Amino acid sequence: MPLTTALRNTLRDKLQQRRTQMVADLRDESINDEGALAVRSHRGETDDEAVVESMDAVEIASTARDATELAAIDSALQRLDTPDFGICIDCGAEIEPARLLAEPTVLRCTACQQRFEHQHHTPGGARL
Repeated sequence: MPLTTALRNTLRDKLQQRRTQMVADLRDESINDEGALAVRSHRGETDDEAVVESMDAVEIASTARDATELAAIDSALQRLDTPDFGICIDCGAEIEPARLLAEPTVLRCTACQQRFEHQHHTPGGARL
């Protein structure tokens, strides 16, 4: 069954709310006190260089993760009103509405996502 207008509107609202939050988070993570683009550094917080490097690496990874999520949200918003939205990119089956409500950016049905993660050993554990 194709997605209803009400479900598409609910998904749009969820995506736009999450996008607003992600933009704010990225702004906080990547704009320094002078308003310039910069990755937050933890230099000066400790004398242990290894700790500083680890903390900085976490900041960089966090910013990259947020940027990737923002791109997925933008992509979902662009696809939302197309016939392909909610259709698994691997098998062509409809993605369950509950799955879309839980994560509106998904591209695969549950079965195909599990297969994809098994075949590609996605880093950071499973992400259905």
